[in-house]
Amino acid sequence: MSFTETKRREIKLYLLRKIDDDEADLISKVSDAFGISSTSVKRYLEAELNDGHIHADNAAGCGYSLAFDSRSFQYDIDSIAEHEDTIVYKDILPILKTNDNAGKIWRYVLSEIFNNALEHSQGTTVRVIVETGHLYTRIVLSDDGIGIFRSVTEAMKQYGFHNPTPEDAVMELYKGRFTSSPERHTGEGIFFTMKLLDKTAIVSDGSVLRSGYEGAPAYIRSHLLTYAMRLAKKGTVVDMRLENDTHRDAGEVFNQYTTPDEGLYKTRIPVLEACMDREPVARSQARRICARLDSFKEVILDFGRIEFMGQGFADEIFRVFHNAHPDVVLTPVNMTPDVNNMYLHAANTKVIIPHYD
Repeated sequence: MSFTETKRREIKLYLLRKIDDDEADLISKVSDAFGISSTSVKRYLEAELNDGHIHADNAAGCGYSLAFDSRSFQYDIDSIAEHEDTIVYKDILPILKTNDNAGKIWRYVLSEIFNNALEHSQGTTVRVIVETGHLYTRIVLSDDGIGIFRSVTEAMKQYGFHNPTPEDAVMELYKGRFTSSPERHTGEGIFFTMKLLDKTAIVSDGSVLRSGYEGAPAYIRSHLLTYAMRLAKKGTVVDMRLENDTHRDAGEVFNQYTTPDEGLYKTRIPVLEACMDREPVARSQARRICARLDSFKEVILDFGRIEFMGQGFADEIFRVFHNAHPDVVLTPVNMTPDVNNMYLHAANTKVIIPHYD
């Protein structure tokens, strides 16, 4: 069977993604996905080995691991203040092997993340690890400052939040439009970083803000915390990944959430992650989500991987908050039938206050 170059590339990328996921039934999964023989899959594997895109790995369930070239950099924060763009263009972007879409995305997110470390971390050093592979590029930036979530909670206190926790800080960063320096920043950098990249994880003070990760939440959190602790005992670690040939267009992503006149008018909240990998059951969880939501015109609540939603949580958002802010459009997505039933129950509940003569 003869495939077009496009189809052969699809098979190669699928194969590499399955290796990255450490798929135990690697050969059969690729064979079934494309209707090709096991012998053909083995030829693709041999070609990827010869090209240096993968290497044999007896410790991996699938027998292979992706191959990466790694470079590291270290910068003194005081000496590079106000010059993060020079570092991004001089040191990092030249070693990336990406298409134009990925290049534009990396230029944006690296400038934003560098700027956060320089202006908000109160640290002395920034370290960067750049891992370039055939499938994707991974860039990890760490600093030795006070930690991003501590910085956000201090700002939250100034805005009137009562005893905010790192978990509260994670919640506000998921929403976007929160900044500790409103005179200098819009609070959109991390929000769009998570929307533009395939995977993002920000780790500090034992808390994790993440986007794009699938699988068991407890395992993901443990893995990210362990990795971050190897890189930095304190401060913040930002782990970012993006496929080199991504079709994602930065302009289209920005247009989904912004308008020229209103700026960031829409947000999207991953409910499971925002609730710290716990099922949404309590009114207190809902109130954390609802804080500042009235500053948006539309809120997408993503219930992916959630099997159960408590009545109190649903009532607080879809009745209490909605009744108080009817102009805010609440759009729940990725609901299971049980979660959808609870949503409909809360949204359609009418509370009648009795009057006595």
